[in-house]
Amino acid sequence: MTYTSAIAGFLALLASSAQADTLTADEVVSLHAGECITYWGPSDGTQCFTADGVTTYDDASWGSDTGRWEMRGDEMCVEWQGEPGVECGPIWRVDADTYSDGDYTWTIN
Repeated sequence: MTYTSAIAGFLALLASSAQADTLTADEVVSLHAGECITYWGPSDGTQCFTADGVTTYDDASWGSDTGRWEMRGDEMCVEWQGEPGVECGPIWRVDADTYSDGDYTWTIN
């Protein structure tokens, strides 16, 4: 086995592992609706999600904002009042109590 094929195999294994831990829309809603999270990454803060699609955050660097959240397929989409545009992406389980979207990591309070 060459170094290149070993790396390719490792990357394929990593990708399949990440896909296996990606949450479905039902899982994301079940875990997040009506809950608040504590997140860290580029900044730290808390974010809350209501069952009717409202979300708020209080961030150490960015302050506070209110927006809307919804699932589109298996991606969580958020649109903030203070920022134009909708951001969507998958959510995956890091371990039993920790989740990530690739930029931020969080636990559910």
